[in-house]
Amino acid sequence: MSREKCRAAIKSTPEEEIARKLHRATEDVCGCEQFEMEDTSPGRVSDGELLNLVVSDPNSLLPDGSLNPAMVVQIDLGGLSCLRGAAEDEEFRLTIDQLKTRSAAAGKQRFLHGVCIFPASTVRYDNDSRLLGVYDTALPDKPHHADMIAPDLHPITTLSKTQKEKENRRRYKRIIELIGATLVPARQFRGGQFATYGR
Repeated sequence: MSREKCRAAIKSTPEEEIARKLHRATEDVCGCEQFEMEDTSPGRVSDGELLNLVVSDPNSLLPDGSLNPAMVVQIDLGGLSCLRGAAEDEEFRLTIDQLKTRSAAAGKQRFLHGVCIFPASTVRYDNDSRLLGVYDTALPDKPHHADMIAPDLHPITTLSKTQKEKENRRRYKRIIELIGATLVPARQFRGGQFATYGR
């Protein structure tokens, strides 16, 4: 059954293999979007639903304040995590705490720069082309967790590795352009209650 293949793919290890295995789980581009990835999921992610991308990595912003395209590389690996608009404040708090703990273990500081908020359709489509799949990937402590994962740009291709990397970089840049200036600073996000996580 495709649903079971999709669910198995989304739980693949190592995480870097998730996108590749998800591509093979169905014949349709982003076909696994039609299934809920967890029984505890609040449902599939709709086009009009708001996504919240937490921006906290020290290297996630360029000097001009725009998002670093390197931030979205995970769309081709384990998925770029976000929280859906209906997420409780505690889900955001837990996410930020987990990111800070991970950075501290690596001897680095991490602050909440802000949260990019945009409809799922913004990254699902680029004009008439499919850009990303947005999958509901509920976690036990974060039921409104979702992942953005790119479809395979090169299922059958004669492109060189360098050419493939160039196309991937073009897609990263396009995603950043589409998200645009949607960053809500930490001091303003959800009424400022996350301001203490900022710098």
